[in-house]
Amino acid sequence: REPLTYGCGTLMPVSQSPTEEAEQMGAATDEFFEGLSQRGHDPLLETTTGTVRLDLTKNGKVERWLLTIDKGDVDVSHRRTAPDCTVIAPAELFDRIASGEENAFAAALRGDVVVGGDTKLLVRLQRLFPSPPRRMRR
Repeated sequence: REPLTYGCGTLMPVSQSPTEEAEQMGAATDEFFEGLSQRGHDPLLETTTGTVRLDLTKNGKVERWLLTIDKGDVDVSHRRTAPDCTVIAPAELFDRIASGEENAFAAALRGDVVVGGDTKLLVRLQRLFPSPPRRMRR
């Protein structure tokens, strides 16, 4: 792997085997949905009611997640129902969104994420994603 050079120095990427990379891929997504499920109620969504289906694509397959939000009460499932908002994204990209490395709304504006239905729900959902990691200080 090539070293990465920044204004503050040079970093060498950590080499991982394909197996290690595959195991890590999706970990942030799983943690995100598990955390939402355990929270149950989120004060950031107290004025929000609706359903969001997230279709995460990988290798031609789709993993569907359904978030049902009722005035801050959040239910996470894989139920099949007609949602108010649909978000379609590559699983790898959503993993970066779930870890805070990528902004969901910015990805939608670039066309990397497809949003249908009530797009305001994506804006509300953005509040639940972690903030980006702090940048290295010079």
